[in-house]
Amino acid sequence: MDSQSEEPESFIYSSLPSFARDAINEEDSSFLETQAPSELFDESGFGSGDGIIGRAMGGTIDSLTKIWMDERNAPEILPYEHSLVEPLILAIETQAENIMEAMESQTENKFESMLYQTEIERVKYLLKSYLRCRLWKIEKYTLYLLRQQDLKELLSSQEIAYARRYQELIESHNHDSFLHQLPRSQHKQDEISVDMNMVVEPNLDAPVFCRVLSHIGHVEINNDSVLFEPNDIYILRYSDVRTYLKEKKVKLI
Repeated sequence: MDSQSEEPESFIYSSLPSFARDAINEEDSSFLETQAPSELFDESGFGSGDGIIGRAMGGTIDSLTKIWMDERNAPEILPYEHSLVEPLILAIETQAENIMEAMESQTENKFESMLYQTEIERVKYLLKSYLRCRLWKIEKYTLYLLRQQDLKELLSSQEIAYARRYQELIESHNHDSFLHQLPRSQHKQDEISVDMNMVVEPNLDAPVFCRVLSHIGHVEINNDSVLFEPNDIYILRYSDVRTYLKEKKVKLI
């Protein structure tokens, strides 16, 4: 049979360590034989060849790890990865319930079920850390973000609602605490002048480590020509690699 026509390994099973796969494949204790794929990884999530989890586990984890590391190392908030994060959250919520039910109903396969549950917890950790990092940046750069023209591309709908509500609470707190005692001319909390900027903005010239993912060629940096080849690692100003990061030609490390 042509390799392209073969069904891909399940989302969780494909990334299990070899000793775990051997345990699962042992005769009379096959978790995959006693559980139909639709029961543990239904077509709305893990079982769908077209879905976000339908791809091999390694590919999905690699993509999630990359956006997590990029977000943690970038001085600015990066565009929200709707196509990866949203389906992944939905699939994890669904499959976690399925695995818990499998553990309760089939006690002889608890070990295999625990492996699946451990893998899901690993993915949940990456997701939570990714979202927490974004919330930290939203709180730090709230006014700056709310003024961006591409706000709906940068933030999810929930993050936009959070940013707006957070800014309302900050302004209300500042007014009730001390601003009401000052003249109205000094009530502004977003004043920008030559000597002062009350809107906190990310430092795009902050240094970052980056790894080149694809051939870019010679890049002009500070009047110097730098050759960007795959797997090269550089420490540069974020502004120098910002465009390539958004084009997914480099990643931050």
